[in-house]
Amino acid sequence: MTRVATGLLVLVLTAGPAGAQAPTASVPAWRPFGEFAFLLGSWSGTTSSGGRIGGRVVRFTMEMNGTVLVERGSTIFPAGDGKPEEAAEELGCVTYDREKRRYVATYYFSTGVSGLFDVEFAADGTVRMTSAALVNYEAGARSRITFTRRADGGLDTALDIAPPGRDFVAFQTSSLKKK
Repeated sequence: MTRVATGLLVLVLTAGPAGAQAPTASVPAWRPFGEFAFLLGSWSGTTSSGGRIGGRVVRFTMEMNGTVLVERGSTIFPAGDGKPEEAAEELGCVTYDREKRRYVATYYFSTGVSGLFDVEFAADGTVRMTSAALVNYEAGARSRITFTRRADGGLDTALDIAPPGRDFVAFQTSSLKKK
């Protein structure tokens, strides 16, 4: 028995570092809402919808002890071409569903429309939110909101609508810069 124990000890000692596991690179711990960090702050720029050009301001903040990402946005299309000035606002709240291990968002628009959105992240960091239905809008219609970080640090946003049984079409697009 002593010979076996001594043999094992010699084997372990002569194996040296080759027998040991190579150190692994430390992986940063996941932080809730870390995927949204690039959105935080205030943004402004231009927006277009149905051929009209206007201005847009958006602010993203973490609220409620860091458990809710809140977006507040305002859009103004000036009067022109026989059309009156139009203004719209939205309030978006993104939360993390710990049980389902995914983000969900609820958006409220000043038109009275609202929706519950599933949140996805593309490999390039784009944030895409898609609703299965909308409240106070045509039955069966869906919406998609996309936030894309540009190489210059800017932000492109898109609000798309899918009429019942049809594909998404652009409703409003914006090109924003951080204030």
